[in-house]
Amino acid sequence: MLETLRKSPEEPSTRVKSDSDSQAIYQSLRGSIVEGRLRSGTRLPTERALASRFGAARNTVRKTMNLLVSEGLIIRHVGRGTFVARDVAKAAETAVEIPEFSLGELLEARLMFEPMLAELVAERASDADLAGLSAYLEALRNATTWTEFKEAKYAMHLAIVRASRNSFLISMFEAIIASRRKSGWGRPGSHALPISAVREVAARDNAAIVEALRSRDAVAAREAIRSYLLRTLMSVSDS
Repeated sequence: MLETLRKSPEEPSTRVKSDSDSQAIYQSLRGSIVEGRLRSGTRLPTERALASRFGAARNTVRKTMNLLVSEGLIIRHVGRGTFVARDVAKAAETAVEIPEFSLGELLEARLMFEPMLAELVAERASDADLAGLSAYLEALRNATTWTEFKEAKYAMHLAIVRASRNSFLISMFEAIIASRRKSGWGRPGSHALPISAVREVAARDNAAIVEALRSRDAVAAREAIRSYLLRTLMSVSDS
């Protein structure tokens, strides 16, 4: 039965690129709209132009544009094109009716279920799923901005949750990401450590998680995830 849950080797790398491209398009367009660089009524580039600009597939662009439409930030007119919505400020306030929970609350929630996912992932994930985690880890190591860093971390853990094949838990984690993204990822203030220092610690901790999962060692993966989340929660509590 487990074999029916396994997927083709090509899928993880495709999903990694699609997720990465979608995040890049979303952050670029949403940031430009909310910060006023793209004003109300401005006509946006076509899907083909955006696909070329970001090196993304047309269906990835379309999916991302649909998200911006659902948030009320852009509007489509058949035969005319896609435009920035007129009342952007109001749309930005009401976009995605998701409460902004504190980082501490979300980390506590993650500690309640995420470590236990290790057993499901070790049992259900395909070899290709687990191999694909390396690409997310590499994106984390190469992040140069706080947004890239946060997106990479959460994308990797979403990939782990997806490998559990539990749609309820996947939806929970997607809600967590939406809450953090809505708050702007909780950008650190001037007192924070340089991103390079934080990035290296996170990369080391997450590399341990990936290594344990790729070995299908559920016990080691569970402890690595718990240690990582506890360390992150402690750093938030101490700040």
